[in-house]
Amino acid sequence: MQSLKIIPLLVLAVLAATPSRTQVPADTVLFARDSALDIPTDPTTIFFREGEKSKSPGKILLMLKDGKTRSLSALMKRFAPDENTPSLYADHVFCDMDNDGKKELLISNFTGGAHCCDEIYVFTYMAPGKYRQTVKLFAGNTIITKEKEFIYDFHEQFGYFFTCFACGYEDSTDVAPQHISTILLRYHKGKMKVQPGDPELKTLILDNLDKLGEQPYQPLEEDIAQDNGLRKEIALNLVVYYYSFGKNLAGTLQLFYKYYRHPDVKTTWAAFVKQLQYLQQENDF
Repeated sequence: MQSLKIIPLLVLAVLAATPSRTQVPADTVLFARDSALDIPTDPTTIFFREGEKSKSPGKILLMLKDGKTRSLSALMKRFAPDENTPSLYADHVFCDMDNDGKKELLISNFTGGAHCCDEIYVFTYMAPGKYRQTVKLFAGNTIITKEKEFIYDFHEQFGYFFTCFACGYEDSTDVAPQHISTILLRYHKGKMKVQPGDPELKTLILDNLDKLGEQPYQPLEEDIAQDNGLRKEIALNLVVYYYSFGKNLAGTLQLFYKYYRHPDVKTTWAAFVKQLQYLQQENDF
């Protein structure tokens, strides 16, 4: 039986351990940022809250990707709602992310708005008091683990993919496809690298796509282009495959055409590519 489910946002199951695979366990407990429930502190918040801070942020100089140089204090003020109100979400921390003896500067911020957006910046050490921006992660509900790894979730990027943001495909049968939407990133020498997928992950994705491809066609009404979450579930599997197996767009296209055999195949693929291009534009991995 298939129905509409609510897709949660923030992965809390990693509080105890880092998953060895990119799939989210079926019994994972997840919450939205604006939930009225009592939300346990997530690992990323702990990482920034307990990490090393600068006592003189005005003396820390940052070279941004646009070529401009700002102090750490000036950049943090830029994240604030106005000059008289400090940001509730922006934070910074110094941490040696790749164990090379030099501490990187990481800055986190929540941009606000509906279902958007978490962003993390990584600045590489250049000289005492000077750092250069090398990495930006945007709209990924990113978890930073105790092992200094980044679990990046694509749900925020594909949340509105032909359905509502909180909606997702559900299959209550014993052979239901397993939900998958994350990849594992590691920082090394100024770059964020994706952990390559293994045969187990590829088998999981192919099995998911095979089961999703057998589902009935979900036509879209002209005024409300939303299905039961089927297209989004397919897109999440495809984007995890794309990044986990060499960023091979041609190979990803072949998979899509093999398993998605419905009348709007071209339109759906075009929408996937458009979102993928935006994701690549806003993220450094």
